[in-house]
Amino acid sequence: MADRLFPPVVGWTIFTGIFAWLPLVRIIGRAEGYTWSILGLSGAGTEGPFLVFLPLTGYVVVMIYALHRGPRTLAHVMCVLWHLAVTGLVIAGVVLGGTDATWQGQGLHFSIPMWLLVVPFLGFTGVAIAWAVLDRRAESRNTPVPWSRRNTTRLVASIVLLAAALVLFRAGTNYNWVTAVAIVTTIAHWVLLAESFAPKLAPTARAQRGIS
Repeated sequence: MADRLFPPVVGWTIFTGIFAWLPLVRIIGRAEGYTWSILGLSGAGTEGPFLVFLPLTGYVVVMIYALHRGPRTLAHVMCVLWHLAVTGLVIAGVVLGGTDATWQGQGLHFSIPMWLLVVPFLGFTGVAIAWAVLDRRAESRNTPVPWSRRNTTRLVASIVLLAAALVLFRAGTNYNWVTAVAIVTTIAHWVLLAESFAPKLAPTARAQRGIS
């Protein structure tokens, strides 16, 4: 059962983690005209405590690495704490801001009421907790898989995408179509970076984890 819960847990972790990394990439690429807000902190470009994104991103990268390669106990603890914290922030945003609180995507021009996010965030947090408990109780333990050429290729490709995103952010205005392309490129970079940590599983192991 834990193997079936693993893919959605990793996917949701990658999704929520991008919101720690994307603002930092945008600040590096073009700080002028970019406003941000996280954990009750806010700023414009490099004005404000923007360095908070560094430890947040570091935490997420270590967590995703641990999810794929261990140590398993570290992965369980970091994953549960992360999703509890993120979901807590969503709920706090709704409580403090009411129905007017929104989650906004600058550059992609979308705005979602925060209250709509409570149920999915609670649901995925429950899935993460269930996975951690079931995985810890499992008798079997994954055999460590060495780093492969496949991992290196994905890592290099993610770095290339990051470089392209920085160039695009610099060329954009933070709100035009070039910036939108830069955001999509950054998301692709982030997903590929996370997947670069994933070991190449044998067909039987992939089937057990529900991976096609």
